[in-house]
Amino acid sequence: LIALLDIFSAPPEEPTGKDAPGLRALGAAGVLGSLKGCTIEALRDGSAVDAASVAATGATTVLLFVTHFGDFNSWEVAQQLRSAVRANRLGGAKLAVVGIGTVAAGRKFAEMLELPQDVPLYADPRGACHAALGFSNGALPEYREQLNPYLRVFLMLLGVGSPGTIRTVLGGYVGNSSLSKERVAWVDEALKQGAAKGRFPTSVPQRLPWEAKKPGEDDMVELAVAGSAVWDGRGFGETGTRPFELATVRLQNMVSGIIANWNELKPPDDELLVRQGGAVVLDGQGQAVYFCRDKGILTYPPVEDVLAAARGI
Repeated sequence: LIALLDIFSAPPEEPTGKDAPGLRALGAAGVLGSLKGCTIEALRDGSAVDAASVAATGATTVLLFVTHFGDFNSWEVAQQLRSAVRANRLGGAKLAVVGIGTVAAGRKFAEMLELPQDVPLYADPRGACHAALGFSNGALPEYREQLNPYLRVFLMLLGVGSPGTIRTVLGGYVGNSSLSKERVAWVDEALKQGAAKGRFPTSVPQRLPWEAKKPGEDDMVELAVAGSAVWDGRGFGETGTRPFELATVRLQNMVSGIIANWNELKPPDDELLVRQGGAVVLDGQGQAVYFCRDKGILTYPPVEDVLAAARGI
C-alpha cells in the first residue's frame, strides 16, 4: 500500500549545479568528453556532426536533450522553448536541441510546433547522447528482454519508474496558482498555436454550466484566438495555471499531435521510447554549471529553470 501511495509523490529533487549526481557520475570526462564520438544529424541539412563540437561553443551554452520526437516531454519542452525564444529570454546564450529519432521525424516535430528557424535542432537516431550522459533508461530496464517497450511506457504513465508523473498529470487538471508569469506564458502560446494548427480541441464552451448566456454570445470560443483568456475572470484565479488549462494543452499534444502522427514521429528503435532526456548548461570554458535529468514522463527540467542557470553565469 505504501508503495502504491508513493506513485502520487512529487518528483524527487536532486542538486543541479556542479554537485549534480548525474554530472559527478560522468567523472573526469565531464559533459564534453562524454559527448565526444556521439554522432548527431542537423535537421537543417541532414549533415552528421560530433555532439561535442556542437556543445563546445566557447560561450555560455544551453543544451536540451529531449526525449523522442513523439513524446510528451519533448513536446512540452519545445513549446516552452518556443515561448522563451520569442520573448528573448535566452540572455545571449548559445543553444542546441537534440532529440531522439530520425531527421525526418525531427523535421515533422519542428513543423508541427512551428519552432523558430534560428533554433539549432539535431536528431540523435540511436539516443547516443542520452546514453553517454547517463540519462534514465525508463521503467524496468532490467526487464527489457521480457517486457515490450510500449508496456513499459504504459507503466511509466502509471508512475512506475517515473516518479512524479501521476502528480504532474493531476496538476494539469487542478492547476497551480503559484507559478510565475514567465513559467506559464508558454501555455497560452501553446493553446493558440495548437488550435491554429487544428489540434483537438480547437474550441471550448464559452460558458460554465451555471453561467447565463449573454445576448449575441456564441456557445463556443476559439482557442486560437482566446488561448488562456478563456479562464480569465471565471473564479479560477488570475495567476499560474488554472484548472484544466494545462491539461487542454496536453490533450491537444496527445490526440491530434502525437497519436495522429505517431508513425512519422516515433524513434526507429522501440527501446528508445522509454529513454529519458535532460538539460545541461555549459560556461564559456565548456564546464557544466547546470545538469538536470528527466525523472520520467512529464517530469523534465522546466526550460525557465535551465535558462535562469544560463543567465546566472
